[in-house]
This record gives sequence, structure tokens and C-alpha cells, in this order.
Amino acid sequence: MLDLSSLAAEEVKDCGWVELFPWLDDYVSERASLLERLGTDEWWLEDSPRTTAEGTSLEKLLKELSELFVAGHKSLALALAFPSLDPDLPVSALVLGARAATLVGRLTSGATVRDLLSLSVHDAFKIKGTSEGTVRELVDGLLGCAVLVEPSAGAAADVRVTTQPAVIQLVDDLAAFAYWRTVRGMSDRPLLTVSIDDEAPEQVQEVAARIAALTPLDLPAPRPNDAVDEIENLAEQLDDRESLILRERLMAAEKQTLGALAVKLNLSAGRVSQLESAVKARFNSFCGYGTAVGNLLASMRVEIQPVASLDRLLELHPTISSTVPSLGVPLWLVLDRLDDYFDVKDGWAAAPDVGAAKRRTLSLLEDLESDNGVVDLDEATVALSMDHGEFESWLQWCSVPVIGGHALLRTKRIADHAVGALEALGGPRSASELRELVDPGRTVEGVERCLSSDARARRDTDGQWHLVEWAAAVAVIEATVPEATFRKDESGAVRRRTQGRAKTPDSTRRLYRIGIGWRYRVVVTGDHLRGSGFSLPAGVATAVGCERGETVELASRLGEQAIRWTGAQPTIGSIRRFLAELPVKVGDSVYLDFAASREFDVAAAAAVPEDADPLRRALSLIGHSAPMSIAERHQIRVLADAIGMAGETRPRRLLGAYEAASEEAVVELLETAWMHASSTDEVKT
Repeated sequence: MLDLSSLAAEEVKDCGWVELFPWLDDYVSERASLLERLGTDEWWLEDSPRTTAEGTSLEKLLKELSELFVAGHKSLALALAFPSLDPDLPVSALVLGARAATLVGRLTSGATVRDLLSLSVHDAFKIKGTSEGTVRELVDGLLGCAVLVEPSAGAAADVRVTTQPAVIQLVDDLAAFAYWRTVRGMSDRPLLTVSIDDEAPEQVQEVAARIAALTPLDLPAPRPNDAVDEIENLAEQLDDRESLILRERLMAAEKQTLGALAVKLNLSAGRVSQLESAVKARFNSFCGYGTAVGNLLASMRVEIQPVASLDRLLELHPTISSTVPSLGVPLWLVLDRLDDYFDVKDGWAAAPDVGAAKRRTLSLLEDLESDNGVVDLDEATVALSMDHGEFESWLQWCSVPVIGGHALLRTKRIADHAVGALEALGGPRSASELRELVDPGRTVEGVERCLSSDARARRDTDGQWHLVEWAAAVAVIEATVPEATFRKDESGAVRRRTQGRAKTPDSTRRLYRIGIGWRYRVVVTGDHLRGSGFSLPAGVATAVGCERGETVELASRLGEQAIRWTGAQPTIGSIRRFLAELPVKVGDSVYLDFAASREFDVAAAAAVPEDADPLRRALSLIGHSAPMSIAERHQIRVLADAIGMAGETRPRRLLGAYEAASEEAVVELLETAWMHASSTDEVKT
């Protein structure tokens, strides 16, 4: 990496920024704010790199520019983006690390940047295994050379590297992997798994055996530090004002208000807030992965997927119960208050926070739910690192009702809740019994009225309510057919066979067929914008051809997008690079677009006026790109196709399908369009 921190003024070019980087000329009006935060007003239009370097860290500014370029100028040829670069400049002048150098070697075989300049960021992302960080490093090298008067000077341009960058990268990656295994307490386990042909020569089998025997202990690893000591050292570096804010606001059981601290420090409340943010930022910058605190946090995040009781976490990681002497609080509380990816609330620990843990839990339950929204907790706990009791307590915190060892996900309507309760109990119940389980404040007559209008339930002559599908299954159950949908357990309760049942795409909430592809609705979170990967429903993975235990890589205009199903739930890699191109913020909806051609993209939700008719708003929610332009006669067809009911035109049938496999917001819009206001199905308030 180029060292720009110690350059003399005359080593930096004195021509205008726009002359060096013409694409900066487009940053005007609203886009100007993206650059104004990096320096003085319109610095990129009025100054030169030499002038800017007098009051700003040139190295830091170029890193920001590289991030901006990679996010917003992927299709621009590098020759047009950096016209001042000499095509005969040696690639070595870029001073790239092993990963970026490997990328360049895969893009071009030339020793100069000539062939590289004919490409774009988009071309770089096409190379398998290329990350956004690697591309930014390459662009950062180009930016650095472009601002230097003599880019080859001091850059070791004539040094002949005797080892291929890919080999250096491999060794570095193995060492990094070994370090992580050590952090997780698995330093004595094999590092790699090797698969070879059964009849391979003995010499090859010996090579495979040696590789398979490699453990983290065979590679150099740094000695671990003490997490409490690191926190103490960090606290000692704070000045008096920062220390006061740390103790009386960030770490205090009863936090001082910004106003009270402002009076104590003789500062404005806004300035105190800035200092508070600076303290947290310093913590995060000094306690990243590779430090004792960062390693501890990374290891704990593995244990809390999606959540863990604090008591269990204290047993697994006793270190976090240690008191930080200068602050007088346990280490876990320090981590909770200062780290944005570790949250403790009401005795629960989660990463990044308990809100995200709740959303992930509900997503996991949706993968396992029956058509009536019922989930067997025994089946759910198999996919989690929690026992039955801990999981049931967590569901109670999430306000998910549990009846008879089953979680109920569809409870907004009285009929849905009662039907779910019947399935969970596995036998008939009276309306009075169901009323006590569903809503004790409601009348028995009200419960019966809701069930009477629901085709899934029926009342016997003795007044007991049961599920209609049970009656059809009795003969099969009694015949003990192994493939039967239902079974009887030891107590005689009727149970739905769910083990091994895969959630289909058409029954996955928020996933819709649009055209010949699929779109899955995601609400943008801070983690998405920071670049974190996230979990997906099993139905989404199935829709793109990813089965349990597999990884699928989809092509995209911004590089490959991986979907992995190697854990309890499928996961997808970061979509940050796609979001950077969209005008979205936390809370907005976007759609993961899975084309039939196995290509991936992210699309913003189509704009629809608030007073648009309900069906057009529903079309927007399911991911249709142009809901306002679709002809009225085609609306029902598109809605039917989206839920896997092509050819169906009866609103009640479609509404039933959406109630079973969609989301409440869509269902409510369809009801508004298709149902009379006098609907007998009551909704809880």
C-alpha cells in the first residue's frame, strides 16, 4: 500500500482534482454532500491534491474516494476514470497487497497498467472470489499513483517478486483461518479437509494425508492478550471529559442526561453527544477482530445465533463476568454499552441486537410452520443452540404464544389463533376451552362465530371443535400408513408429520413469483448498510436451487453473490454494494431479485401514491416493478401468478392462498379490495 502520510508537498500534483479524476465533476447539487463531508466546500472543484493535503489526510481522503468510486462508477473504464496515469506505469507501483495483486494477475498478464486501464470495476467483480474490499484496494492504488508527481519513485517498481501473489494470499488466508480456529478453542483440530480419488498414487495419498493433518498449532499465531487489560488501557487514554462521559453516561446504571453532563463540562449538549460518539468510535477502532476484545466478541457471536440467555453465555465465556476495575462493572456490560454488534437486554444477549434476533427467530419459525402457522418446538430447537426451556422463554419475550409445546405464528385473527391452538393440542376442544387459550376477555359466542365462518374447523354434535383435515386423515392414521400427513403420539393426540418437510417457495412469506423469476422483500437494516450478511428463509434457497449443505453462487453485474445453506438457515452474503446505488435508508423495503437465468440483483420498491387503489399497492408490496402501469384486467392474473396459483381468478381462493403464505400487509390490502366491510372474521385489537 502506498504510504502517503509522509510525502513532501512537491511530491503531490498541483493540478485540479477534476483534471485528475473527471468523474468528480458530476458531484454537484444533492450529490455534492457526498464529497463535502471530506473537506472544505467544493474542494474537488476548486483545489488541487497539493492544496487539499495541507489541511486534510490525503491517505484517508483517497480511501473515501475509492469507496465512492467502487460504489458509484462500476461501468466506467479505468482509463477514463484516471486519464493522467501513464499506461506504461509498472503494476508494482500500485504497491498492492496479496489479494489485490492476485486480482490484477487474474485480470491481466501484463507487467504494466496498460491492459488494466481498459477494464472497469464491473470487470473486477466478475473474477471469482473477489470481495468489495479487494476492489477498493486496487482503486486506492490507482488513486494514489494518480496524485503523485512520480508514482514509481519509492514504490519498489523494479523489485522482482519471486513468489506468486496467489501463493502469498494462500499462506495468509491459511494463517487467518488458523487464527480463527484458535480463537474458537479448536487449535488441535484439522485445518483442512482433503478429498482425492480412491485409486490415487501412493505419493498423492501421502500429500493428502499431510495436508489433512495440518492444524492451527502448525502455523504461527500471536499470543492472546487479556480483554480486561485492553479495556483498562483504552480507558487510561481518555481525557478527563471523555472519562466523565464514559463513567456517568455510557457505563452508569442510571445514565446522566446530555443536558446534565453539558452543565458539568460547560459544553453544549450537542458537543457532549459528539464526544460520546467519539468514545464509542475509539473503542470500536481499537477493539476489532485480532484484539482480545474483538476475538471474544467474534467468538460470542457464534454462540448467540440468533440469541442466548446471558446466564448461558456467562457459562460459555466466564471472562465476561470479570469486573473492569477502573469502571466497576462487568466486562459484558462494557461490551454491551460500547460495541454496536453486541446487545444485552432483559437477560438476553444477541448480535447485533435483540430486535434482529427476534426477526431471525421468526424467520426460522416460518420455515418450520404448518399451513396453520404452528411450529413444533422440539423440531425448532434441533436447529438452534438452545434447549427447549430456554427457547420457550425466548419466545415468551418475543410475544409468540406457545401452546402444548408448539409455537403459534398466526394469531392476529381469532379464527387463526383458535385453529392453531387446535392443531397444537392435537384434539377437539370446546369453544369455552379455546376462548381461555386464545382470548379470555372475549365471549364464547364470539369465538364460535369466528370458527363457524372458517372452513378449516367444524363443530361436532357434542359441541367440540376439531380440524376438518383430521377427519379426512383418521382412516389413514388407523391404517398406520408411513407416508401419512398425520400421526398419533403416545397420548393419542393427532400430530402433523413435519420432520424433513421442506418449505416450498410458493408457501414462503414475502417471496413472490414476478415474471419467470422470484423476488423476496427485505426491510433494510443498519446491518445491511454496514455490509453484514443475513439469513434467508429455506423457501428462498429452494427457489434458487440451493439445497441443505450446499452453496450456490449467482452471477450479478456487481460480482458473484453467494447463498449458503450450511447451518440452521440459509444465508446470503452482503448486499451493501447494491444498496449503495439505491436511494434507501433503514426501514425501507427492497427486493432481492432472483432471475431465472441465475442472476441476482437488488431493486428498490416501486413508488405508489398513498391514495392508489388497494390492488396496486398490493402489487407494489409483492415486488412488481410497475404497479401503476399494469392494466386493471391483468391485476388478478399477476397476483395469482405471484403466489403460485396461475389461472386462478376467484378472489376468495386467492385471498385464502395469500392468508396462508403471504404477509399481513398484503392480505389487508386484498381484503380491502375484495371483502365486504361486514366480514365476520374478527381481528384482535
